[in-house]
Amino acid sequence: MSRYFEDLDPGDVFETRSYTIEKDEIVEFAEEFDPQPFHVDEAAAGESIFGELIASGHHTMCIASKLTVEDVFDEIANLGGRGMDDLRFRRPVQPGDTLRVELEVIEKSASDRHADRGDVTFEQRVYNDDAEVLSVRMQCIVRRDLAT
Repeated sequence: MSRYFEDLDPGDVFETRSYTIEKDEIVEFAEEFDPQPFHVDEAAAGESIFGELIASGHHTMCIASKLTVEDVFDEIANLGGRGMDDLRFRRPVQPGDTLRVELEVIEKSASDRHADRGDVTFEQRVYNDDAEVLSVRMQCIVRRDLAT
């Protein structure tokens, strides 16, 4: 069953399952998309301000996106995104960290141009245990329930 625009209220919070990130996937992702030394080389990472290998923030965002789509947006009549704001990498993500996502409805407004949809702003927060590692505001387009 899908939750439509009308079913979402500011303050609603959705949670995903957890995902443990491994060293080899951190390096593989970074070698292709963000080859900074502290993402791909343990020795160089040890000499960096982080002191050890860390995941790319882009990788963390991709994991959060996968968890959000599979565990939350499969329940919401999401039609797509309008953009993201206020992206913050709050703490480094290291091999063996277990990530989970909380998605909170912040605000919503019906579309003036399209009766079949509305705009919903979500705050996406990514945690390793109870420590927040990433946050971002996402603007999404959500289908309205025209039957009601």
